Amino acid sequence: MTEENISRRTILRSVGAGVAGTALAGHATAGSGEVDDYVVGIAPDRGLETVREAADSVRRELDFGEIGRAVSGQFPDAALEAFENNPNVRYVEKNARMQALEQTTPYGIEQVDADVAIDDGSTGDGVSIAIIDSGIDPQHETLEANLGEGWAATDAACQDDCSGGFFCSPNDIDTCYAEWDDDNDHGTHVAGTAGAADDGEGVLGVAPDATLHAVKVLDCCGSGAYDDIAAGIEWSADQGHEVQNMSLGGDESNVVADAVAYAAERGVTMIAAAGNDGECTDCVGYPAAYDEVIAVSATDENDDLADFSSTGPEVELAAPGVDTLSSIPRDDYDEFSGTSMASPHVAGGAAQIIAAGTTDREEVRQQLKDAADDIGLDDNEQGAGRLNVADALGLDDSDDDDDDDDDDETDSESEPAIDEFAVSTRSTGRWNRAEVDWAVSDEDGDLASVTSELVADDGTVLDSVTSSVGGSSASGEHELRSDAEPDGVRLVVSDEAGNETSDTRAY
Repeated sequence: MTEENISRRTILRSVGAGVAGTALAGHATAGSGEVDDYVVGIAPDRGLETVREAADSVRRELDFGEIGRAVSGQFPDAALEAFENNPNVRYVEKNARMQALEQTTPYGIEQVDADVAIDDGSTGDGVSIAIIDSGIDPQHETLEANLGEGWAATDAACQDDCSGGFFCSPNDIDTCYAEWDDDNDHGTHVAGTAGAADDGEGVLGVAPDATLHAVKVLDCCGSGAYDDIAAGIEWSADQGHEVQNMSLGGDESNVVADAVAYAAERGVTMIAAAGNDGECTDCVGYPAAYDEVIAVSATDENDDLADFSSTGPEVELAAPGVDTLSSIPRDDYDEFSGTSMASPHVAGGAAQIIAAGTTDREEVRQQLKDAADDIGLDDNEQGAGRLNVADALGLDDSDDDDDDDDDDETDSESEPAIDEFAVSTRSTGRWNRAEVDWAVSDEDGDLASVTSELVADDGTVLDSVTSSVGGSSASGEHELRSDAEPDGVRLVVSDEAGNETSDTRAY
């Protein structure tokens, strides 16, 4: 791949999901359908005819087996009110939309050791990954060999004349090669990360021999209705696809929840982007927030959390999602950023594990989490840690071992630094108190601990507080107190190699 083949377009796509007129934080509301477009969930084998007859028009019917059924379409207000008292109706919700989760700018698979797995012969061969997204370019040079059967929702089918709009960024292709062709770029980019072929062209995917299936539920603007997304999940599960990647998100939807439960019952491993609402806490969107789905946050090439990444207790894994290079139509390449870009790394990793013989969806999930690398982020930011494909497959990465040895040698020579050390003191009754604000860093990224000490003039430690830290930087506060007269406050920072740096302030 030459530099001339890599486009460096800057893409600023507002993303969100309009539900009852309210957009997700940090997102723009994109057309959520007409006001009388609803989804009615009904019990299994009851109430279907009643709902059909009440509809002004039926858009779609979905059958989730023992979970129940759903009918979407347009209903008069009187019917919607009557459904509230119908024991066979499980829910009524506006048929709002979910969006492709993407921001600006992107990089590669070495960080998750997928290249180590591929070099060892693990390629995801024989496993199907459904890319539930805006489609896939059927003739892309690095994807065509890996493409299987595709499907498109009617309202999301490829357009070669997408009119766009203020919040719409179609890619202006002049021909649709299939209904599930990608008229937005997003799905093709996601597909390339998950499973671009190892054919010497363009980019390399995490699982380069997996079969990719385009499930086009997002239109040329990157937006898709709840019922279309649910139908795509249902169709994929019925085809027997082992993995589903959903780099899309929005508010909670009952019909999408039904579809997710339906796919889980059929053993599908589901992965979804956590969302791009950062900086925030407890803000993971749906479908990532559903229990059946592995929610993925985004990190950068330094293993720092992406500033746009949603976080929360639902996050189970982190993966690269900043400046990620991948495929876009037509035989082109670009760098995108977003949790959308992180999720397919994990989808490819799941395919690798399944190809190696682990088929139970919960075992696949646990294997991914058990092998993840702790990169020093909070649990709600990284979950179990950053994806490591090679470790999930039980492979020995000798190159990384060598790198670790080199790092250890560097660690033994590089000392951590104290970047901030501020002390405020006060006395209350018999107590002498000190509040310490501190910030520390380490070029080698292996911080270990920070200790604040209240010391007497003879060096006796009167009180101390220690915080465990990690990574390349950390900051915090410590409170110290003693009924003896202190002479100073000492701050000590150490790294994993045993190097220490200290400083003392007068009390």
